[in-house]
Amino acid sequence: MTTALFESVPLKDMDPSALTLAIFDGIGHLLGIDGVKVSTAMSVASFLHLHQTRANRKGLPRTPYIEHPLRGALRVLRWGVKSEAVLIGVILHDIVEDCLDRILGAFVPGDWSGFNETARRELAYRWITREFSPEAAGLVRSLTNPVATANVLTKEQKRQNYATDVAAKIRGNAEAFIGKLADFMDNAGGLHHNAIEGNEAMIWHLTQKYCPVVAIFQAELAANREAIRNLVSEDGFADIELKLSMLAGRLGALAGLYGATA
Repeated sequence: MTTALFESVPLKDMDPSALTLAIFDGIGHLLGIDGVKVSTAMSVASFLHLHQTRANRKGLPRTPYIEHPLRGALRVLRWGVKSEAVLIGVILHDIVEDCLDRILGAFVPGDWSGFNETARRELAYRWITREFSPEAAGLVRSLTNPVATANVLTKEQKRQNYATDVAAKIRGNAEAFIGKLADFMDNAGGLHHNAIEGNEAMIWHLTQKYCPVVAIFQAELAANREAIRNLVSEDGFADIELKLSMLAGRLGALAGLYGATA
């Protein structure tokens, strides 16, 4: 009954409770997915992202950050993904980058104050491996942005580094492609929600960051078509192709609209 209620509701209209229930509905009939592990992943992500918020709906109030990974998880389920590791990796994809101190404080006892960022991240990945699986930890690693460099970079250099990192992480890796695309669709695909007065410079910068990456996803989809196709349903694959095409047009339109303000 609940599946019928949630399956046609747009992701952007769902709060954390609805997203959670819809995810449980989505995995209820899938063999090979441990509902307890998925529930644990959602609990962990909710705890770690507690009090973090996200601005993504024009002038509306900020929303709980946990909506972002939960939307990603439901998105991949709607694409037909049946992999527990992909689902859990998407749910946890931002915790190492955004919640590292909370992970170590809650789940990795010890004094890690003398460790640098890279070493501390490795402790977090080891914990995810033990708690969930090596495959889930590997996907989280693929979806985590690199440790920030000490060098002062221009915005253009940062954009180029982002595109290079995405291309490297998804190349020949269907699971990383699906996880990264789910994240990208929520960020780049929702950019138009931020297109309000006062955000002109931000919108211009992000269109320049995201536009080239759409082409990277499209090229990888063509190059690794069979492996990606095997991870999703026929309808899911068609939706991915359509959404990437639509996103290219939408970002191009935003870039044209806000280019004069750059």
